[in-house]
Amino acid sequence: MKLRLYSVLACLTLAAALATAQSAAPAQNPEPAPPKTPETPQPSGKLAPPKEVASPVNNGMGFAFEPIFWKTSVHPEVRQGATYFRTDLGNFTYPTSPDRAVGGRVSIPIGTNGTFRGSFIQMKSTGATTSPVDLILFGGSARKDNLLIAQYKIELFKLSYDYLTYFWKKKNSDIRLKTLWEMQRISISNTIEDFVQRTDGTLASGNLAQGTKSILAPTIGMGLEQNVSRHFRWEARASGWAMPRRSVIGDMEADVAFRAGHFELLLGAKYLYFKTSPKGEQYEKGTISGPFMSLRYYIKKQ
Repeated sequence: MKLRLYSVLACLTLAAALATAQSAAPAQNPEPAPPKTPETPQPSGKLAPPKEVASPVNNGMGFAFEPIFWKTSVHPEVRQGATYFRTDLGNFTYPTSPDRAVGGRVSIPIGTNGTFRGSFIQMKSTGATTSPVDLILFGGSARKDNLLIAQYKIELFKLSYDYLTYFWKKKNSDIRLKTLWEMQRISISNTIEDFVQRTDGTLASGNLAQGTKSILAPTIGMGLEQNVSRHFRWEARASGWAMPRRSVIGDMEADVAFRAGHFELLLGAKYLYFKTSPKGEQYEKGTISGPFMSLRYYIKKQ
């Protein structure tokens, strides 16, 4: 009995000692993980190349207006059309040419790459000739060897949108390629009067023939120009319209320009070919060419 009692007491004493040791030891809590620092992106060492833009200096794209003086050479031709079935001929070439044409042009910038231009030019001429054969012109007749007083007036009206499509950098200047989107109207007013000689040598007015031929057509083209310096640039452009058995327009122009302050002097040459529709009884065609000069005034000073 004593041995069992001692065994029980020894077990209780050992259990109490273990419990005391566990209560005295501090609780071990796990340490929190340190926060992760976000990675900073490292520069690649390569920068994107700067975007090239066309130079705004002396590009001819400011708001401006100008008078135009054109020294012209033209002899319009009246020709028989597809529905001309008369016995007498219907072909006639005007004997005189206007020595000049006058007009004007307005330029309005549209955004950074476009310019809207509107122009009007007029020329007229009066001359005398002798009818080589019996003629029918615009419904009026003229007898052979009769005196003819022939008068005509040509009006040119053009609306154009010039768009900077591409450019090349060449040292300190730009070479620019432009596309031209245009609408042109060409009108030719004709008055031909036939005079008959009386027996006493005086002239009597005979038949009066009048008629107007015109073209209204879109023209599409391209232009090339370069601003060589702040005060000098050159430009050339060409546009046209043509369809089989329809009206035809061919329009070309080239010039050099000298800029100082608000003003720009343009010196160059123009060429224009036109043919009205040949589907009627008569049609007209002609080529107008010659040097021109204009003085452009920009609202904004360079």
